[in-house]
Amino acid sequence: GCTILAESLGQSQCALRELTLEKNDIGGEGAVALAHALGSGGSKLQSLVLKGNAIGDVGAMALGEMLQHNDSLRILDISSCSIGNEGGAAIGSGLSMNATLQTLNLDKNSLGSGSNHVLFSEGVSTNKALKTLHLSGNGISDEESLDSSTWGEAVANALSSNTSLQYLGLSNNALSEGSIIDEVAAHTSITTANLSDNDFQSISIETQLKLAGRMTTLDMDLSLNALSSPPLGRLADSTNLRNYLTLLASEKTAVTRIRLMVCGHGGVGKSTFARAITSENDPSGFQASLSPVVEWGTDRLMDWASRLGTLWAEDAARLIFDEGITGKDLTNYVDTDSGGNSSPSELLNSCSSTYQSIDTASFAKAISALCAKGYLSTVGVVKVQGQVPIGDNRTVSLVDFAGQSEFLVSHQLLLSSLHTLCLIIQPAPSFESRDHRHYGSWKYWRQFLSSLGDRRRGSLLLAVSQLDKVLAGEVNNCDCEDLISNEFKKIKERSSGAISCTEALRLDYRPGSIADTIYRAKQALSKSTNEVAHSWWVPNSYETLSKIAQNVAKTKSANHELPILTRDELVHEINNFCERVPQSSALLGKLTTDPRLLQKAIEYMEAVGDVMQAGDQLLIDPIGWFSTFLAHFVKDDLAVSTIQIDNSALKKQRGTIHLADVIEALEHEYVSPHEHIAQIMELLCGLELCVPLDETSFLFPCLLPHLSPCIELLDEGFLNISDVSAVRGHRFRESSGFIPPGLFLGLVARLFQRLAPGTMEPTRMWKDCAVLFLNNKSTRVLLRCDLDESIIDAVGMAPSSEQIFVGAAKGQASIVIWIVHLIKMFLRNYSQLKFDEAWLCTNPECHASRDGRYSYHGSEFPLLSRATSKKSKAHDCDAEGCQRFLGVGHSLDLMQLSCHEPCTTCGKSQVFRLRDVIDD
Repeated sequence: GCTILAESLGQSQCALRELTLEKNDIGGEGAVALAHALGSGGSKLQSLVLKGNAIGDVGAMALGEMLQHNDSLRILDISSCSIGNEGGAAIGSGLSMNATLQTLNLDKNSLGSGSNHVLFSEGVSTNKALKTLHLSGNGISDEESLDSSTWGEAVANALSSNTSLQYLGLSNNALSEGSIIDEVAAHTSITTANLSDNDFQSISIETQLKLAGRMTTLDMDLSLNALSSPPLGRLADSTNLRNYLTLLASEKTAVTRIRLMVCGHGGVGKSTFARAITSENDPSGFQASLSPVVEWGTDRLMDWASRLGTLWAEDAARLIFDEGITGKDLTNYVDTDSGGNSSPSELLNSCSSTYQSIDTASFAKAISALCAKGYLSTVGVVKVQGQVPIGDNRTVSLVDFAGQSEFLVSHQLLLSSLHTLCLIIQPAPSFESRDHRHYGSWKYWRQFLSSLGDRRRGSLLLAVSQLDKVLAGEVNNCDCEDLISNEFKKIKERSSGAISCTEALRLDYRPGSIADTIYRAKQALSKSTNEVAHSWWVPNSYETLSKIAQNVAKTKSANHELPILTRDELVHEINNFCERVPQSSALLGKLTTDPRLLQKAIEYMEAVGDVMQAGDQLLIDPIGWFSTFLAHFVKDDLAVSTIQIDNSALKKQRGTIHLADVIEALEHEYVSPHEHIAQIMELLCGLELCVPLDETSFLFPCLLPHLSPCIELLDEGFLNISDVSAVRGHRFRESSGFIPPGLFLGLVARLFQRLAPGTMEPTRMWKDCAVLFLNNKSTRVLLRCDLDESIIDAVGMAPSSEQIFVGAAKGQASIVIWIVHLIKMFLRNYSQLKFDEAWLCTNPECHASRDGRYSYHGSEFPLLSRATSKKSKAHDCDAEGCQRFLGVGHSLDLMQLSCHEPCTTCGKSQVFRLRDVIDD
């Protein structure tokens, strides 16, 4: 058919001007025939649309040859035509000799599959007629080719020479070369540039100011890029970008403060590092602070007691002072039985008559925990007093993170910012022994941070602690140094540029070495800060707003008020400031009238740790606040309130916290917290740290116990595997081998709020597992997370096939498909993680009990995404009723098997069609 059509096009008497052949199953041979006709010199055709035909490189090469001779064609659409790198190069060669083509659409091909950049180096750079170029979805990235050049460099170089382009579409690729944006800003004719959904991270301040001057003539979309400068993240669409840059151009200021998050498991030396680098004392004086508990004096113990965070903490400190208790005396106040359980000794009980407020049982547990560890634990998140000056008028403030697993959920909220430095500490002895509890800490925390979001270049530092043990001969020095060096190289290679230093920091606090350690640490911080913040400029109004928020926080702290503001209250504070200091910022007042500008300013304050937002609520100084909240409900030597003092209480309460307990905890710090308790809980629920159970109690998933082993599921009757005849299972496996510990807890919180009351209950929930009851409890869905295996399972079980289908979708989709959709919606929050999906064997025997435990021992059947057309608007779960049934709104979730092999365990051939029952 194409051959006959081509013959007609080539005739001089053919008056056809536009030809659309979209999705007509035209292959390479047909495209060659059309190209020959159009290149013969007689055609008058001005527009040719071949979209959606698999013409491949063969057809593209013919069209490239045609462009060298054709002088009539103005529009060529060859999008979605299976064109690869060589085909794109041929089109580029044609463009270099063409003087009439004005619009070229190459969207959704595979031009980036190779390193031939002729499309830009010869085509775009020399062509003087092309005005519109579409290249979205071509897999174009900045990986170096054999000649050390990249696509990004080729694009930038071509734009510097081109003078005709008016529209450039490069969305949905993997470009990160900042000079592309530089050249677009400098281009004299480009009026629209779509660079969304790439890997751009920062724009130089010079280019930002140049773009600000072009915002009236240039429409640029940089959304879905992890932009840290300007600090718009993935929301830099043309409107947000224009508003921000306009403000920046009026009042730019350099960022001078940045936070250092000190990370690592418990006992690695995070607090020691923080005290050392912020200490203004003589290094020899700091050395004394490292002494073990048995060497502590009365003053040190009094400080420990006063920080217990209980109603009787001050009395405990007074007892220590009055009795002159030192570290070596502590064991006299505690009795410990053969099982390791501690209780007050006679000596401690005898003191209770004088110090009646002291809960001696809790105090004994605290003393026992302190003696067992031998050091002072950080609980929660502590904003370290003092800042580290690092030159160029910049300062670094430190945040010390506790290592307890209960805090990792709140840690995720604070560590996800692009605008922070992170220091990961691992003890030297742990590199040599796989059995050491801190073995692999660098790797774990690097993966943890990467899973939370993009990290800026130079923002990650690695450090080695406890070097005194190596130097003292407890560990082989030579072997340890080699292991540290090799591990550092491995972690750096996987950090995608986040680690730019050449070696790990050595944290040696011996008297003769501590001064050098502090010097080298400050040098490393200075280098990293310069890399992270060198092009990070913000409007002065943002910094002024931060100062307003900080002043409000100080006032509230002095008055013992909760540090919470609504947006309306923040606007009121801004207006008050503008009235008092009208000359401070001419544009500050605009934040109160433009909600989008105000939102960007709040997002900046979030990035630097000044606030955290949840809906309409703003938590001021969130790091300091979290350190005084969750710590009241976590078992440790610094949190010994009677709410959850031991494991038995933890299991009994199942993560449930009553409002009375929250108020009691907050009364340690704030006046009349009951007046603002509704605001507090609304904020915590908005952050999905907890969910309401009723009007007086809340579930904190991070305080749930672990389910290990899974025997409890069977003992309590949550899973009746013997009665199951129908099973559907879906598995998510994270491809890099890491799932952050807070992910499953956040998922539990999300599902608890989305599903019908009674579907999930605290008695059927754990940190790593939950059992859902549906269809009048006849159908069970097991949700399970295995961090070691990096998997999340959703397994539906029912007595019959009919009972495993749901609501209005009965006969169309299983309950598992419904739950899996909600899981996928949640996993979108973790864009850095990539999950492979699989169905599990439908034979109940593969889900049977072994040794009294539930376990799955069947095959995994890998799934592939099924190509679907995108809707004109984003999928709306609430509008389309995901909470009740699937309906038709889930076409983007459709999956298909990549193979149809039988299960290798039970030998059964799998039948996954929706209404079919497994064959006997």
